Amino acid sequence: MDKEIFIMACPNCGVKNRIKSFSADRLPVCAKCRTPLIDEDKNEVHAKFAKNLEDFYNLPDFGERPQN
Repeated sequence: MDKEIFIMACPNCGVKNRIKSFSADRLPVCAKCRTPLIDEDKNEVHAKFAKNLEDFYNLPDFGERPQN
């Protein structure tokens, strides 16, 4: 699965930043002014969602289910 890239504008300077992934232990910051792009709570939610989505894509595919 290809990683999605998110574009987030900095709330401080307005520069558009490319975010490749979210990690609960690292906050995304602006490449220009180093201002955090989101708060810690939202970052943790995004990180959990990304992990759950990755786990979902790693489930085995058993083919189509029979029609009832």
